[in-house]
Amino acid sequence: MTERRATIEDVARVAGVSRGTVSRVLNDSPRVSEAARAAVQRAIGETGYRANPHARSLASGRNDTIGVLLTRPHPELFEDPTFSLLLQGISDGLAATDLGLVLLLAGTDDEQRRAARFIDPRHVDGVIHISPLIDDPMMPVCAASGVPVVVCGDAGNGRASSRTWTVGTTDRLGGYEAGCHLREQGATRVAVIAGPERAAGSRDRLLGVRDALGGAFDPDLVEHGDYGRESGFRAMGRLLDRCPDLDGVFCASDRMALGALERMRLAHIDVPGDVLVVGFDDHEIGAAATPALTTVHQPIRRIGTTAVQMLTAALGGENPTDQVFPTHLVVRDSSVRR
Repeated sequence: MTERRATIEDVARVAGVSRGTVSRVLNDSPRVSEAARAAVQRAIGETGYRANPHARSLASGRNDTIGVLLTRPHPELFEDPTFSLLLQGISDGLAATDLGLVLLLAGTDDEQRRAARFIDPRHVDGVIHISPLIDDPMMPVCAASGVPVVVCGDAGNGRASSRTWTVGTTDRLGGYEAGCHLREQGATRVAVIAGPERAAGSRDRLLGVRDALGGAFDPDLVEHGDYGRESGFRAMGRLLDRCPDLDGVFCASDRMALGALERMRLAHIDVPGDVLVVGFDDHEIGAAATPALTTVHQPIRRIGTTAVQMLTAALGGENPTDQVFPTHLVVRDSSVRR
């Protein structure tokens, strides 16, 4: 026979209090004496009572669930270490809460329609958007949903919502530091392998390099990739075809930088002897490359943790402050003349 599940009435009977008192204790109401609270907690332990999460959700108007939104092609979730680190940071932040996590994939039109139906107070208490684009199609959906939203990056066209906050890094300054470093090391013909044109972080990194190079910046030496290694390989090939005497390359991601290094090895171009290379992200794969990759560090895992902290603050009725973490240059062999 199946053992009967303990009810609130069982807890009330064992504790010697009313059902309403048990309910107030379960909902952490201050309108309960310490003696009654202690009696209810003892009775919960004796009866083995467990709250029904569905019933509790209906009573509180909360789902105890947040949505994590990804608007890139979902293979990127497994291939790009950035998303892995963001999710680790989000998991770190959730460890001290009772919140669950739902991953909302929105990289295609069909996925966006499904995600739009789910971003609703009936399903999630809030959203963390980990891959915003310029004119991101999901930002108006998030803004109109009524739930609080924290964006890891630039909120773009959804920033007008008073329920939207951002946590990010100084992407433009990071690009600037990379460009200054290449110039200081003697590079005069610097190419840029930027990320997707619709990615705000890619745009800002490109602007930063342009700021650093000034009059030496050549828009004809700019190629765009998708942050992936293969796109960096292809972009590097196109740049070498147009400008075989280039002597510096800034890549908007470490993965694209590794693709660029591979393409130059095939062309028998020495790095850093012939061409200096700088990436962006400071992933472990860059430190393990040959030569070890100079890169711009950003605290990706910390961004994920902070996004959860900001969202839980908003869920508690607070108005969190947007956060921006500094980047810094990590100099390794790929950008230092021998």
